Amino acid sequence: GDYLRAIEQYAQIDNQLVNDTIHFKIMIGYSELSLYQNSNDYLKTLSAGSKLFPDAYLLSLKNKMLIETKPLSVSDSLLFENQYVSRINKLNSVSMLYADSIMILKEDLIRPFSEEEKRIVSLYYDLKTNPPYKSAELSGIMSAIIPGSGKMYVGEWSDGIAAFLVTGLFAFLAYDNFRADHTTRAWIFTGLGAFFYAGNVYGSIASAQIFNARVDFKFNDGLKLFLEEKNYFVPEYDFCN
Repeated sequence: GDYLRAIEQYAQIDNQLVNDTIHFKIMIGYSELSLYQNSNDYLKTLSAGSKLFPDAYLLSLKNKMLIETKPLSVSDSLLFENQYVSRINKLNSVSMLYADSIMILKEDLIRPFSEEEKRIVSLYYDLKTNPPYKSAELSGIMSAIIPGSGKMYVGEWSDGIAAFLVTGLFAFLAYDNFRADHTTRAWIFTGLGAFFYAGNVYGSIASAQIFNARVDFKFNDGLKLFLEEKNYFVPEYDFCN
């Protein structure tokens, strides 16, 4: 509410006096309101020669990453002071981690960062390039051969043991009743065993898929938290002054 009212007041002033500072303030306000595209629309109103343009450009990169997590397209033709180049390079490097496949070596990607930042970004690079996924196909095959083993493969030991015991129990009861010529009960246990066996195979495949989804979530959520802690390598701007 406060940001929106301030933006409206700045816009009224802007109608009377075109000013880069006002445009940049409006950019900040829209970004704080999570209206990132509205914020970036104001970048076009600043000339590349404006003293505020480097800050506005850096803020626009942050906005782009918040609009869509994908590699940034950074202009090579813009000449900024080293402090801005460093921040832009860091943000650009982190954005590469959102690519479907990373085409840059780790040492090149982490080069712009401080030693502590390198350690963290390096971990995310490894997680991206070599995620600890579990094979859904292998999980299903394992449980088809030994019921429950696919669940154990993805780390769900209690469910895996339960699947092994239940499926094994129904298989034994079916066999025992067939051997004793209790055909009706034998077929009932056979049907129940087949049901739990099929569920065990399907459940193992689903468990591997869920495991992989958690790996992706951990990567995306962790990287987002890292960027938020760093404010996307953008300085903290004072909207009021």
